[in-house]
Amino acid sequence: MSVLFFSTDTQGAGEQLQREIETFIPGVEIEINHTFESFSNRLRQPSWNLSVLVLMVGTREDLQELFLIRDLFNNIPVILVIPDRESDTICAGHKFHPRFLSYIDSNYLDVAMVLNKLINKEVK
Repeated sequence: MSVLFFSTDTQGAGEQLQREIETFIPGVEIEINHTFESFSNRLRQPSWNLSVLVLMVGTREDLQELFLIRDLFNNIPVILVIPDRESDTICAGHKFHPRFLSYIDSNYLDVAMVLNKLINKEVK
């Protein structure tokens, strides 16, 4: 079981979320992608061991770009972190049908807790 983590932010919020996941769920295998190209290439590979996608979207433009490849992750649960609390951004985020939606300005403990539940559900 592994988590596929996507964030174009290699420092700051992206790094903070990655640390929170590693701290809250020790031993979880995290595959990290920081570019759309590497992320879409990974999704085109067999996904038999992927449990959850964690997508941290830093800008509305990134959200739109991810939307173009959403068909590649139709059958994998998604946790989505969006860039702001504007109603149009929230609406766009819900088009991904995420299991959980959070915001880039949160403390990410909520993301780690939901991720832990999703991983443990897969194990049982």
